[in-house]
Amino acid sequence: MRLLYMVFALLFRCGLDAAFHARRESEVSPFDWYSIEPSENITWTSCFGDQQCARLELPLDHSRPAGPKTQIALQMIPATDKANYQGTILVNPGGPGIAGTLFISQYGPLFTQVIGPAFDILAFDPRGTGATTPLAQCFASPQESDAWALSEVAALRVGDDSIPLARARDQVVADLCAAKLGGNGQEDIGASAEEWGPGRFMDTASVATDMLKIVEKLGQEKLQYYGVSYGTLLGQYFAAKYPHKVGRMILDGVVDGVLWQRGEDFNPAEDADRVMDTFFANCVKAGPQKCGIWETTPPAVAKRVDRILAALRSEPIPLPNSRSGPDVFTEDKALSFVFQELFQPLDGFPLMARVFRAIEVRDADVLSQLPLFTSDAGVPPWLQRNVGLQAIACSDFPPLEDSLKDDVATVRNNTATSRWAGPVTFSRLRVSCGAWKIRAKARYTGPVAAKLDAPVLAISNRLDPVTPISFARTVVDRFQGMRLLIQDTVGHTASLSLSNCVALAIHMYMANGTLPAVDTVCPPDVIPLVDSGSTTVSR
Repeated sequence: MRLLYMVFALLFRCGLDAAFHARRESEVSPFDWYSIEPSENITWTSCFGDQQCARLELPLDHSRPAGPKTQIALQMIPATDKANYQGTILVNPGGPGIAGTLFISQYGPLFTQVIGPAFDILAFDPRGTGATTPLAQCFASPQESDAWALSEVAALRVGDDSIPLARARDQVVADLCAAKLGGNGQEDIGASAEEWGPGRFMDTASVATDMLKIVEKLGQEKLQYYGVSYGTLLGQYFAAKYPHKVGRMILDGVVDGVLWQRGEDFNPAEDADRVMDTFFANCVKAGPQKCGIWETTPPAVAKRVDRILAALRSEPIPLPNSRSGPDVFTEDKALSFVFQELFQPLDGFPLMARVFRAIEVRDADVLSQLPLFTSDAGVPPWLQRNVGLQAIACSDFPPLEDSLKDDVATVRNNTATSRWAGPVTFSRLRVSCGAWKIRAKARYTGPVAAKLDAPVLAISNRLDPVTPISFARTVVDRFQGMRLLIQDTVGHTASLSLSNCVALAIHMYMANGTLPAVDTVCPPDVIPLVDSGSTTVSR
């Protein structure tokens, strides 16, 4: 069982990494989603071996069901223990903007082994993402999308041109998307989704109602749900809107739904630097054989990393033979890499140690193996990058002040909160949403709180770089009937570093609804980097 849980710790990598790096693994079988005829009822088609796929047609605007439709992509692994069948669990692996169907294609069978064979495991692509249509795609071609993505502003700093450049780029994307997704201002019943403006209906509240409709189409009385990261926000919106429809629900890596709803003051990186501090401390404990930038104290390791990044800033490293094409490794790319690896320290910390050492000695061969860019050319629409992140998040937020002064203040505040996450996380999204022109028709402004009929399990690591434990504690206080389980480790979500203790708690809760005791803290089974073996760059 221990091996299974270690493997399960990699399950959510698809949903928790940078959106492009894990979305097109070679083991995903070719499958034409658009060959499935959408239906107002769930009609399953065999896909991906023994899995089932469908496209469910639902109203674009749930308040006007006679209007145009959206086609929701569904993918399910059927239960094998029919004698003890316990219904269907919906899964959302995070984002926003991540396709649930890709997650289940890659990792669904492992997920099933942990949850148990008595459940159907059903993932879906939220509006605007994956194989759900209309898709949040604003570029005219994959080549245009690739060209634009190659010059993305990876990190924002006060005092250079990064913020003005990001603002200008986001205004371009906002204009393209307004023309493609914003509609023509008419809502005639016979008009198309494009005429209504699909971007006006990609908000989280609309997706929560989609989940209700999916559950109803399945003939199930209540929602059973496993949501990770952004998926916890989707779970909160569902629970707030439909509290009597909540069955067993697990929220892992909890977003603060009220702060998200307000938008302006959402800054989730309060513990990110403490996760990085753990890397420095674990490097000392691991020793020079496992940590190539080892020093005798954590502050000394931190200073060595500062020197490495300063040298990289002065002299970026040319990569003529990178696996993703000719490139240059810059400080901004290093910061983006570090932020990504803080999510899953079990393999991220060893990789960070090796990459920092490679930067220090200017080892282009090692750095060339990092997946710095993924091209859209030659892949179907549902595997291409999209603007689902902006289409969903910016629809959930209220209109934000769009001035250079406001953006500079945001970057300054977020960087003060976290050196390692501040320049690359919500700062970038905040600038994008300031430029975004499409407004949700019915943005949810109600309470993100409820008294629940069924117990709900929330899970948090002690230190999480983007969903701090303070978020989880606050959310648990808002939902009567929710209980918090803490895993005493670092990284984003318990799923990426799953211990036996947490895995058993998940299994028991899904099997019979039993919550762990109040104030339960699960110890980790593995200490990142200290207990790790050698790590290669290519994953």
